[in-house]
Amino acid sequence: MPDIHKILVGENETKINIFRVAAKLFAEKGYNGVSMREISEKSKVSKPTIYYYFGSKEGVFKDLVKVGLQYGSAQAKQIASINIPVKERLVKIIQNRFFISFEHPDFSKFFLMVFMTSENLPFLNEFQKQANIHRQLLVDLIQEGVDSSEFGAGANPQLAAEIIAAVLGHFIGKQLREKKKILTDELAEEIIELLFKGLNE
Repeated sequence: MPDIHKILVGENETKINIFRVAAKLFAEKGYNGVSMREISEKSKVSKPTIYYYFGSKEGVFKDLVKVGLQYGSAQAKQIASINIPVKERLVKIIQNRFFISFEHPDFSKFFLMVFMTSENLPFLNEFQKQANIHRQLLVDLIQEGVDSSEFGAGANPQLAAEIIAAVLGHFIGKQLREKKKILTDELAEEIIELLFKGLNE
């Protein structure tokens, strides 16, 4: 799989460096605990250069969220379009998310912080629609499984999507606290298998 840093921000190494450092700082300290000066010092990129690329600290934060959501959505859509059973597509989506999270822990910490923060960040509201679209992809995929009788007729796609999202968050958070790798392909299979059995009972 290609390097997420290059996919997210192209071939510009300076922006890649700023993104990597900013993601780590925001994840550790929250939005309000980070300054442009700190991003500049840690990334060894001048403040004028950071302002040139992003305009402001808010610009850095928003770009991190935007490209992360775009990348995640693109990967999920690609997997969802594969002509294999819905159950297998769900497994592959989770495996993909596990891979990204394990390979790029700073970005994973950042996104967990974004969606679990108690900070009042009104500018994040503009990303809610995109996040909902991403969640809807899971809902539609599970509904496809219901319509094709792969899943039970009484399954609740909305609830199942929420459960998958919650389980993903739990295990990604756990991985960030562990030294050994727990985000395995086998774990992704076990999660969907357990849910799959529940959908058919």
